[in-house]
Amino acid sequence: MMRYRQFGNSDLQLSEICFGAMRFTSTASHVTLTESHDREQEEAQNREGRRALEAALAGGVNCIHSSGDYGTRWMLSDILAQHPKRKEIHHVIKMTSPDYEEGGFDPQVLRDSVEDALRDLHADRIAIVQHLQRGPHVPKAEAYAEAGDQRRIDALPDMVGPLQETFEALRQEGKVGHLITFPHTTGYATAALDTGVYDGVAHFFNLIEPEALPLLDRLKREGKGFLAIRPLLQGMLTDKRIDRKGLPETDLKLRAGWDSRYALLEKIRERIGEPNEPWTRFALKFALAHEAVTSLVASGNSVAQVEALLEACDGQYPSRELLDSVHALVEEVGMPPKADLFGL
Repeated sequence: MMRYRQFGNSDLQLSEICFGAMRFTSTASHVTLTESHDREQEEAQNREGRRALEAALAGGVNCIHSSGDYGTRWMLSDILAQHPKRKEIHHVIKMTSPDYEEGGFDPQVLRDSVEDALRDLHADRIAIVQHLQRGPHVPKAEAYAEAGDQRRIDALPDMVGPLQETFEALRQEGKVGHLITFPHTTGYATAALDTGVYDGVAHFFNLIEPEALPLLDRLKREGKGFLAIRPLLQGMLTDKRIDRKGLPETDLKLRAGWDSRYALLEKIRERIGEPNEPWTRFALKFALAHEAVTSLVASGNSVAQVEALLEACDGQYPSRELLDSVHALVEEVGMPPKADLFGL
């Protein structure tokens, strides 16, 4: 049975799994493929994606994460148009402004993102808007560089005024609920929270990338929510790929960019030992272990994957001591650089 968590101190209750709609159709723009697919394979993938979302909703998932730039919203629109649970779903949408090379925040981008989502998702309200600030004047190559991050932080004082004004207007119109930041770094997350504009954070949180742990403590104290992104690290932390040896030569996890991540995983396994349950389930539970985590944004692209997500939500999660142990080890060894994410 699906479990639900409160988003900070608000009255919003989200399922522990938030269906991530980034990759569940053949038209997904955020997928790196090793081989081309023919029309029959694409149609089969779309049918399976449809079944996956329907299985998630049937299993009690009440939260969907989407973005207009994922290339998958057409499927959401088609399914939700007449779905009996349509009014029970809480939508999280991603909004980007300013983008990498843009000069500043554009209020119209926020309004258009919300209006487009309301139309496409057949929704009356967007529960959470996830704000991604890539710029201003930050080349993609410097997305995770210290200098680029500092430019984003320096732009916050000029940005938060129009951001807050536009969001509040949308809130008064009944179109949105909460605004959260989607930072590149925890340093930016701290600066964004210090403005008082954001109701929470969306950030990577998994065994290899546990850097948000101290941030979670702050969010708990302040009554704000947290959405854990990439709990399975693009499929690395699953039973299928947890052991790199034996992967087919076409598997993307054999690329050099994953070397440092598997090296760190080996040290983590030495430190905490092997779990007494499947690795996929353990990795999901790790990301749910802190009480400040409201929901995991996880992509279930097949019914089997959705079932694995649902089965992990049993309330039996790792201890704080284990979280601290993994965090301390990663701090000691060093987390793999995020600068190479675009090539993975």
